[in-house]
Amino acid sequence: MKNREKIENEYENENFAGIFNGHELKKAFEIKEIKKEFGKKYSLVSKEENLKCALERYELDEDYEVYLLKASGKMKQDFFYPKVKSNIFEIVYCLEGECFISSTQSKKNYYLKKGDILIYKLNNNDIDKYRFKSSDLKKILIFLNMDNLESNLSKSMDKKSFLKWKEKVLNIFENDIFCYGKSNSEVNILSNQIENMLINDVNDYLEFKMKIFHFLFLILKIRVNSMETILIDDIQIVKEMKEMLNEYSISEIPTIKELYESLKVSNYQLQRAFKKIEGVTIYQYIQKKKMEYSKFLLETTDKNILDIAIEVGYENPSKFSKTFKKYFGILPSKYQRKC
Repeated sequence: MKNREKIENEYENENFAGIFNGHELKKAFEIKEIKKEFGKKYSLVSKEENLKCALERYELDEDYEVYLLKASGKMKQDFFYPKVKSNIFEIVYCLEGECFISSTQSKKNYYLKKGDILIYKLNNNDIDKYRFKSSDLKKILIFLNMDNLESNLSKSMDKKSFLKWKEKVLNIFENDIFCYGKSNSEVNILSNQIENMLINDVNDYLEFKMKIFHFLFLILKIRVNSMETILIDDIQIVKEMKEMLNEYSISEIPTIKELYESLKVSNYQLQRAFKKIEGVTIYQYIQKKKMEYSKFLLETTDKNILDIAIEVGYENPSKFSKTFKKYFGILPSKYQRKC
């Protein structure tokens, strides 16, 4: 579109928006662009520290763009977030590793590990300096331009409805510029699929775009819902059930009927609580635990696919492979070779 306002223009035409100051990045890293048919990919090697990064960038729409960052080693960097005119949010989801972000001005600190979410509102009144430390970090970053989103959606929906939703999103910051929170099982499953997607053709690219769109607004939905009333009983049920499941080995997890009877709740209460808190049913949550354990076995042992399938409760390896791909976006055989 002629009037498209690219997000990076808000950053004085610097690339790598929101990760580091562009000039400082070039001082600290040797940067090499790797040609890709879809999106852009960069290889970054630290000039001083033992650190290598792979960065993929996808401008999926005028409303949002996404970065996938994989860093091997320890990173320490100071950077600035400049003041911008548009309502732009940076959504950070930690896939692996850990990172620590501290504000030198507001003295606020944020520690992120796997499954944590940090949302930053860029159009604040201050230009703040931040200190960033990380170790073997993998993360998804999404930049959402709320102004562009409002302009585009107002063409196809009632503007009052959008503004009502927008107000709820803005309320998650609670008079702050950061919003920190935990993800749920539904987000974690989707993040695994995004991380392992291979984009080889237009169909793959469109599927990737749809998953990112779903991922983005699912995160916002979780944060908005966290501001609303959740029954204490639901929180307690999920907490106690998770603790109960952790007492069993993967191959010995009881049936769902045995689980809710042990907890002295009904099947309806258990399903409602998990759907509300985790975004998935108790069956899907248990299936997710099995898939995560099978992924761990693929990474750390030489066991074959059949043995792993049986160990996590699948007598049919084909069904196991299909379920594994559903959760991680890749077949277990391919994932094993990748490891």
